[in-house]
Amino acid sequence: MASLKEVAEQAGVSESTVSRALRGTGRVSAKTRAHVQEVANRLHFTLSRSASSLASGKTMRVTMVFTDTLNTWFNSAALEGAYEVLSEAGYDLVPMIVRTQADMQRFFERLPGNRNLDGMIVVSIMLDNAQVGILEDLTIPSVGLDARAIGGYSATVRVDDADSMHQAVQLLHSLGHERIGFVEMPDNPDFLFSAKLRSGAFMDAAREMGYEEKNLALFEGRDSSKFRSFQDAVSETANRIISRPNRPTAICVETDDFAIALIYAMRRVGIRVPEDLAIIGFDDNDRSSMAELTTLHQDPVMMGRMAAEKAVALMHGETLHEPHSMLRTSLIMRSTTCRRG
Repeated sequence: MASLKEVAEQAGVSESTVSRALRGTGRVSAKTRAHVQEVANRLHFTLSRSASSLASGKTMRVTMVFTDTLNTWFNSAALEGAYEVLSEAGYDLVPMIVRTQADMQRFFERLPGNRNLDGMIVVSIMLDNAQVGILEDLTIPSVGLDARAIGGYSATVRVDDADSMHQAVQLLHSLGHERIGFVEMPDNPDFLFSAKLRSGAFMDAAREMGYEEKNLALFEGRDSSKFRSFQDAVSETANRIISRPNRPTAICVETDDFAIALIYAMRRVGIRVPEDLAIIGFDDNDRSSMAELTTLHQDPVMMGRMAAEKAVALMHGETLHEPHSMLRTSLIMRSTTCRRG
């Protein structure tokens, strides 16, 4: 494939004019733009992602895509971390909330023609094949934060869910729990979130550690729109756990918030935590220490910083030494787990 320099020479213009013409930005006449595009087509030239990001930097704007709301513990912390880095680098951070799959589809369909951003960070959302294809064709950097997979992204920052669940199962096994389970929290059925990887990883880790299927339980998350409130969802899940024959003596819960709510729901009906039911959460958020919750610690502020640092480097045309970062959680022991019997 021809280079940017060769296109410029053939078109009789500067390399910066070629870049502006092909990106559709800057002061380039329609005649020159058409001429440059014709030469580029003839030479089978397309702008690389890194070359375009190096030449852009004009809007000084990065979009961060979230689902549903910004005021969750993870989303707000990730936003804080990204803002610290981007503002220091001179970029504006623009949050974008997509509440339905239709919103997401419209956002991605408009991306190729969007001239109002220099980069983007997508938070916790699994993309479909069409969306991955759009990202792969973009000439601006895209970073997946808490992504389920690396497909389509220029870079990613992810938590190692398999290792995290191995830590959780290993603890419960060492404490003598023979029947264990994983609890998913209700969520928006329009999206498949990265946290849903945890249930599969938990079951895989348990099987590898010798647990039989009859001693494993998965309490799947239900459609959150079917519940009138968060407390209704907690009560419904607690009832499923309590009414299960040979119910588990220990569970790992998808998030700390849901785990803490389950602790109170269990104690209201006389089930002691941890004596009758040990509980492990995931996040180590601000409420976890107050609830004395055993949990797996992750740091979304740091993850937001890392994602933004990768985005800034890519927008400056740099090559990343480690495009895709996998982070390890740490197990925090508190009083919601204890030795069985």
